[in-house]
Amino acid sequence: MKPLKVAIVDDHILFAKALKTLVSGFEDTYVVFVAKNGKEFIEYLKSDHEQPDVVLLDVRMPIMNGLSTMAWIKDNCPEINVIAITMEDDEETISNMIFFGCKGYLLKDVEPTELNASIIQASKGEFIYNDIVNESLREKATNGIPEEQEEEINNHKKLVLKPTDEEFLNYLCGTDLGYKEIAARMHLSPKTIDNRRAELFRKLGVHSRVGAVIYVMKHKLIE
Repeated sequence: MKPLKVAIVDDHILFAKALKTLVSGFEDTYVVFVAKNGKEFIEYLKSDHEQPDVVLLDVRMPIMNGLSTMAWIKDNCPEINVIAITMEDDEETISNMIFFGCKGYLLKDVEPTELNASIIQASKGEFIYNDIVNESLREKATNGIPEEQEEEINNHKKLVLKPTDEEFLNYLCGTDLGYKEIAARMHLSPKTIDNRRAELFRKLGVHSRVGAVIYVMKHKLIE
């Protein structure tokens, strides 16, 4: 097996050092770079240094956070496989990282054996889902929408979204804003946003923000 090159992007210096030691101890794996934030990591990539196979990316960082870094990687180096490794387990954070192409989502207290297996899996371009993302979403992400649901969508032709639906989806899938913040941006009441969310989830056949993100990715509803 060709040695896997890993980069670590995390502003917590002690954690990053411990993580480097742990990852370096895995068989056929070595750490090529440790960055304190996304800006530092992007500068590393722009300088034609050795490109990693897998990046372990924190979400909450100063200067340039994980979401902004993930968006840059998606546009400029989509071949790099990224695993979010963080303390954040809220739905908004997970959905946005998935939307921007993150291959996996692990909490920082992950077992070393699971981390090792996840790095190997991500290096192959495969998705990693654990208990943070439930079984139904894991199924949709792996196999897409069930055939009967796909047929139902086809029978109703293409899903038609109103401009306000598209605007809501852009906020929902492309930002880390909460629902109250989205309501303020759209100049609507929180109750109206809750109703719009429920109606849109019904149209998409999903039950959560993460499910909406996966559906949007599969059907390319927004750029």
